Amino acid sequence: MEGKVGAMNKVLFLDVDGVLNNGEWAFTMHRQGVRVYRDDLLYEPSLEQLRRIVQATGALIVVSSAWRQIPTCYQHLREWLEKYGMEIYDKTPYVGGDRGDDISAWFKRNPGDWQYAILDDDYDMGDHIDHLVRTDFDLGLTEREADRCIALLQG
Repeated sequence: MEGKVGAMNKVLFLDVDGVLNNGEWAFTMHRQGVRVYRDDLLYEPSLEQLRRIVQATGALIVVSSAWRQIPTCYQHLREWLEKYGMEIYDKTPYVGGDRGDDISAWFKRNPGDWQYAILDDDYDMGDHIDHLVRTDFDLGLTEREADRCIALLQG
């Protein structure tokens, strides 16, 4: 684990594609000759919203994105978050099945009384669906989802 547990046991499970980047921006950038997905680029307005969530709630970031399994992508994500004053606390293990299974496995490895939210553009959360703040892949993380995430984490 990379970060430290704070006094408040709040955790934010973070997807990347469709959350910290988005289809509309990637298409616009592609027309300008920039390959968002190939170069692991992130959308800065969405990073600002993520920072707002973390600052407002003190939540720890646990990466649940497939980016956690690709060393170069994971390193780029760490660098982007550090640029915005955030750090990765941990990443979920990959156990197969849906993303909710990976989150359940993380909780088994990290027992405690966690308050949590999931930022993702997909629905595959299983028993954790009530904690999902779903983003639109074409728009990424916007103020609306950030506000919902903050409310969920603050209980």
